[in-house]
Amino acid sequence: MGMSIDAAINSSQASSQKATRPAAAYRRVGSIPSQLLDQSTVCIEEQLFTQGISLLASVLTSGQGTCRPALVPPPQHLTLLATLSVHPSLTTRTTSKDRHAAADAAFQYLRHLQHLTNVDESGLSQALTYQGTTPSRSKRAKLRHNADSDEDSVQSGSINSPYAGKESILSNADDFWAVVGWALNCSVAHPARWARWKLWLEMVLDVLESNLEDRHRRDPHTVDASLIAHYLAQYADQGRSIKRRIMRAILADGSQTSMNQFPEIWRNETRPPKQINDEATCSKKRKLDLEQGEFGDYLDSDSDRDSPGGDLRVSRNATRTPGARLSTGPDSASRHASPTPETVRSQASYGGESSIAIRRRLLAILARLAGLAPDLFLDTEDLFDLYTEFLRPLPLLVFTSFMLPSLPWLDANTQSSLIQMLLRPLLSSAAPVYNANALTQTDFETHYAPFAATGTSAVENARVAVLIEGLLRLLWETGALSSDSASKRSLKAVVETGFKVRRNKVSWDGRKRSGSRAKEEEDAMAVIEA
Repeated sequence: MGMSIDAAINSSQASSQKATRPAAAYRRVGSIPSQLLDQSTVCIEEQLFTQGISLLASVLTSGQGTCRPALVPPPQHLTLLATLSVHPSLTTRTTSKDRHAAADAAFQYLRHLQHLTNVDESGLSQALTYQGTTPSRSKRAKLRHNADSDEDSVQSGSINSPYAGKESILSNADDFWAVVGWALNCSVAHPARWARWKLWLEMVLDVLESNLEDRHRRDPHTVDASLIAHYLAQYADQGRSIKRRIMRAILADGSQTSMNQFPEIWRNETRPPKQINDEATCSKKRKLDLEQGEFGDYLDSDSDRDSPGGDLRVSRNATRTPGARLSTGPDSASRHASPTPETVRSQASYGGESSIAIRRRLLAILARLAGLAPDLFLDTEDLFDLYTEFLRPLPLLVFTSFMLPSLPWLDANTQSSLIQMLLRPLLSSAAPVYNANALTQTDFETHYAPFAATGTSAVENARVAVLIEGLLRLLWETGALSSDSASKRSLKAVVETGFKVRRNKVSWDGRKRSGSRAKEEEDAMAVIEA
């Protein structure tokens, strides 16, 4: 009655093998001349960031289209640029256009570097490598305890800048997953910061994906040296409870519990920039008269607010104010406005589609690594068991966005395996157990389509409906559905039976629902009736 999803995929891959796009032709990499590097470093140390980055960019693009190598700085410079591109003092904590331009220039340089060169050869993967071995708050606590130490603020290799030392993202984050958890918390609770973290995470995910695929293509035995493997190394020999931290980071929801588990990377990170009013501006224009003790604005400390460490002793409570929480950036006039229904809806949906898309990409790269190197972290079955534990309890609309995405985030075989694993504990015991991994239309009609959930709640039966629709979509997308009339009639009859069974399975216990629970029940019935 039609081929399996697995067979359909293999047939499609075989027929299109010659049309497969070749690997990206990266430029060779060379070291930037020391004199030019020194000039750029001096600019950066003097906080002339845009000038320093512009020099690096011009050297990088020089010779493009020829056989000349791309000249790049050492990894510590790339780490500095990764910090500048997202640091609050250059983005959401300042109204300075120069600082905004510097952050944008740093981000654009990293993006350009990632597209032009292999991330291992350019040092970008090394630049994004966290040196810690165990998640701990001690590193950050030590750095903040020494926040006033000039010596600590300037010592970091060959770059005399706090952004290369105690303000570096690698110094302030315990590991990559701490950054992921905080950034995704921001997608729900701090839109201004999320706007910046989103770009940063997308760039890093591109690095992780290209690094993993490049290593697998060149030599599959080097996958264990990939950047994503490094991010998982400290968890590899740990128990399941420790591995759950990764899933909690990927599904961080902005709740107080999630905020406690994945707090801000930099202190007072979400505080808005200082608003300069006319009175403050006038006070800045005081006369300079040294003989009369009038020093104008030379002794004012407000100008240091945007510099790293200038306000490190301010209480963390400043990040909890409504103004900071709803800030959408220094150019927004609605920072203190009441949240719109769309904003509330977005927060309830784990940060909206842009946030969920990044969460899906993170889950996808873990699944890819599990398929390539099952002994490195978890094999696919154990990983999907972990996914099931965390995905199944998600709010229905969020759950649906993972299982019925507008664009696929897993290959069809992997998506089919995940859906079937999610279905197992949800399906009625009347459903025959299916243990194969080559789903056909007959298997779908026999083991899944005509059955309801174990429970009687609308939400449980809606989840089953979503998952069954997901399997049906995969069968259709891979060409695994039979085209003869009898098979079509059989499929239609079974699908309609399942719809009726799930609708009839839902029972009402007589209690009136209210609030979010009532809304979820309403959404669930809409899914079942769809």
